[in-house]
Amino acid sequence: MTVPLRPLALAVALTALPLSAPSAQTPPVQGQPVQMQDETLRELERQADELSETARRTIEEFVNLIGPMLTRLSRLIEGLPTYETPEVLPNGDIIIRRRHEPVVPGTTDEDGLTET
Repeated sequence: MTVPLRPLALAVALTALPLSAPSAQTPPVQGQPVQMQDETLRELERQADELSETARRTIEEFVNLIGPMLTRLSRLIEGLPTYETPEVLPNGDIIIRRRHEPVVPGTTDEDGLTET
């Protein structure tokens, strides 16, 4: 999902403007009535809220998309200690051997058989 450039430009512009109503100390811009400034600020606030909602949905979609991949990656990383260091043969082949865990006598294997 892409974010439209217009709301993005608006967000950048909003970082320079306060989102609160103009205070009594702030003089109105020459030629622009106070009521028009209030309406402009309300519109900017509405657009900022809309932009933040769009950003929230985008982040949620990203997390939902990337979450399962990160879970699989963490399982892969957890399984790495079960392999030995890769070995490069003279002909260029690479061998990655699975580590053999020491067998403790009296334990049962996955097939239910007891090692002796």
